[in-house]
Amino acid sequence: MRELVLVCYETRFARCGGITAVMNHLPGFLQRVSGLSASVITPFHDRIPETRRLPVRPVGDIAVPFFDDFVTVTIHRHDDGWPWYFLDASDYRLPENRRFSHADERFFGGRKHPYDVGSHAAEQGAILRRDSLFFGAAVARTLRELGADAEWTLILQDWQAASAALALTGPNRLRGVRLFLTLHNSYDNGPVTPEELRAFGIHPDDTPAAANRATMLGRAIPLLERPLFTVSKQFARDLTEDLFQSHVMADHLQDELTPARLVGVDNGPFTSLSVPEEAVPADARPPGYAGLRAWKTKRKAACLKALEAFASDEERRPAWGHIPRFVETARDPADRPWFVLAGRDDPRQKGYDVAAEAVRTFLQKPGNDVRAQFLFFPIPGDEGREGLAFLHALAADHPANVLVLPFIFQEGYLAALQGAAFGVMPSFYEPFGMANEFYLNGAVGIGRATGGLLQQIVPLRSVPSFTPSVERRADRWHSRSAAATGLLYREPDDLADIVGGWRAFNAAAYLARPDRGRLAERRNYGLFMEMTRSLERALTDAVEIYRRSVDAGGAQTYFTMLVEGIAHIRRNFAWERTAAEYTRYLSRC
Repeated sequence: MRELVLVCYETRFARCGGITAVMNHLPGFLQRVSGLSASVITPFHDRIPETRRLPVRPVGDIAVPFFDDFVTVTIHRHDDGWPWYFLDASDYRLPENRRFSHADERFFGGRKHPYDVGSHAAEQGAILRRDSLFFGAAVARTLRELGADAEWTLILQDWQAASAALALTGPNRLRGVRLFLTLHNSYDNGPVTPEELRAFGIHPDDTPAAANRATMLGRAIPLLERPLFTVSKQFARDLTEDLFQSHVMADHLQDELTPARLVGVDNGPFTSLSVPEEAVPADARPPGYAGLRAWKTKRKAACLKALEAFASDEERRPAWGHIPRFVETARDPADRPWFVLAGRDDPRQKGYDVAAEAVRTFLQKPGNDVRAQFLFFPIPGDEGREGLAFLHALAADHPANVLVLPFIFQEGYLAALQGAAFGVMPSFYEPFGMANEFYLNGAVGIGRATGGLLQQIVPLRSVPSFTPSVERRADRWHSRSAAATGLLYREPDDLADIVGGWRAFNAAAYLARPDRGRLAERRNYGLFMEMTRSLERALTDAVEIYRRSVDAGGAQTYFTMLVEGIAHIRRNFAWERTAAEYTRYLSRC
């Protein structure tokens, strides 16, 4: 019997990024569409409360080699829509000579999220490489324990799970096992040395790789079935066409990431529609948008109420800016559009620094302080809150217009998003992107023309931010006559030394300086400043669109774009379609 397993390092029980959202949906739809039994195998991150509190039951024990020792791993099962198998090594204490930091006592030791290990990038990389190799070795032995006679199809998620391909070699290879890989980003980790492989019972000769490709992905990809997957059709192209991906992030994998070997399978939406169905009729015309406007006004009021009730805590839940001034400004009769930015801070991907510079430039122009407000909901990443000091400074300088809540603002985030006019995504790259979440919560998307954002946003072409660099990319996905749903922007393609700029962003040299000035350093690069100028132009366009009373057809442009955007997401992205496409490729092998 064939069993389908998704192998991942994070889930909603130990969440961090986009894989969490995918694992909330894809296993169930794969099970339904393929007719196979589907399950998930993931580490038991026992220091994370959501994992620790799970009502799991043990279903077996395995012994995983680790240098001269064997580690007992308990396989726990939790049933929630489909089986979840958690690999628990929490009883094992790492020998001191196998630790990479003082706090590095156990496998899978992240506290805030699965990747929250080590005190700096080198420590984090070493710990995650070791733990992912251990995870892969445990997965190989877990499959035998769960069903030695089963025929397994594994879909490995990113480099942390690709380690299972290394472990399922030589004497550990199972009959009939098939291994696939889905890339949710282009991160890799390495080099993986022969000594590290032997430590987990993997013979280096079974995972050969050229010296410049002896990373986790470089060693794993030759062992996998074809095609390789990624989470949007455009990102599959970006991995070989976009300069940041092809020359910096995934330069060592270009021989493997050819169009014939790599397929983009678009994710489905990460949330359901929160806007009332009756407020988004497909043929709405004035006064057809009155219900939508009223709903958004109500949700904006709910957010303001939550902000007024919020008690700031500098340790856990600080508010950067001045809530009373921000709320007072928002309640002014002038209808200022809200711009929302959200998500985990990744300095090599998210673009919060670009947004901060663009917003500052926008607000410094005469009259713009009464035209818009900006809400930032960043989840601190590897650089912590200290790495977001530029947002703290922005909010301090513009307290009536900028509010930053660098934590999960559960009591008011959704209301803010639903009351906002626009959701902004200044991404350096975007495998799939959260534009779908913005639209389905009632906010029009503004995004850099990259990755899945290009597919999710149909750009308005009659504005200054729609430049030739945007047009070249948008024409691949949207006809010139397609109804606009939002704004795309992009810096010019003919800038000097673009690759050098991307390499500087990726190197993050500012981390070696005492003040850790991400924004201060990146202002020195022409690429960065052109990105900020392009975004600032898009913000200006967005305000003008929001303030327009009606367009040539008699409908208010903003609400027309929002309704069209909701329809576009619902029409073009669905988990049933995602699962069907995966199943079609899996069945060919």
